[in-house]
This record gives sequence, structure tokens and C-alpha cells, in this order.
Amino acid sequence: MGMSCELRQITPDYAQKLLAAPDLVLHYAERAESGRLPKEAQGEDLDLDKAWHGLHYLLTGTAWGGTAPAGYLLAGGAQVGDEQEHDISGYGPARILAAEQVAVFSALVSTELTTAAVRQRLDPAEMTRLAIYPEVWDRADEAETNLEFLNEAAAGLRGFLRRAAAQGQAVIIYLA
Repeated sequence: MGMSCELRQITPDYAQKLLAAPDLVLHYAERAESGRLPKEAQGEDLDLDKAWHGLHYLLTGTAWGGTAPAGYLLAGGAQVGDEQEHDISGYGPARILAAEQVAVFSALVSTELTTAAVRQRLDPAEMTRLAIYPEVWDRADEAETNLEFLNEAAAGLRGFLRRAAAQGQAVIIYLA
């Protein structure tokens, strides 16, 4: 199974509702899976599968750090609630990118995660040294597969963010 990164477009009003009343997020992941989310949270979703950490590395050159907006995938936006009380999946609380942040992140991802940029920034040895999940990057027989995997995920993220920005949507992000 493994760890994945989930993103969903939500209305700015719903984003504010979650930030103001973080207990609403406690059952978010299970409601999302069963299709029982409120209408304002039923926007397009994206599962980055196991590519999330590799994409973060490609954007920031780090395992967990990075400056805004490059680090938005793992550290951007506003945290929903408390670290302990509002952990929705066992990997920490969800975060919300406001519509303005989505637009800025979309522009960055569109220019920084092109097919050529992914090929240029992919550094299997460094990714292995930094323990970039899922830690398969330095397998010589998987080099082309890993490149394709990250390029597909980057294309999915580019499109998802572009559509969210065009619609003025906020985005909720969490690891699952």
C-alpha cells in the first residue's frame, strides 16, 4: 500500500469553515473515500500516490524543507487544527492552500515541473541519500520507469492546479 498524498479542490468558503472549526476535518478522509463530503468539498481530487515526495524534492531540492511556494506540497498553506488532535490519517493534519496560493503554486509547477525539468532535476543518488520516499530512485533497472512515474505525476499535478486556479478554488492536502 504505502503512503500517498491526496489533494482536493474545495471552495474558499469551505476552506475557511475547516480552518475555523478543525474538528470537521477529523473524518474527512473516510468521507472523501465514500463520497459523503459536503457539496462545497466535492471538487476534483488528485492522488499523487508515492510520487509526492519525489515531486517535492524536484521542486525544492530537499527532503522536507523548501521555501514558498516551492515547498507548498508538503509544507504550504494553513494547517487544519492541532498536530495531535486533528491528524486525519496518521501522518499529520491536513493543510489548506488558499485560492491565491493555489494560483501561485500552479504557476510555479507549470514552469518548474516540465518534462525537461523533471529529467534535469532527477538525481537518484541524492534522492536516495535524502531518503526520498519510496526510496527506489537509485535502482539502475528502474531509472526510466522512475522518470516516467514522476513525469506522469508532475503532469497530473500541473493540470489539477491549473484547473483549481482557473476556478478560484482552495486545495486541501494531506498524506494518507
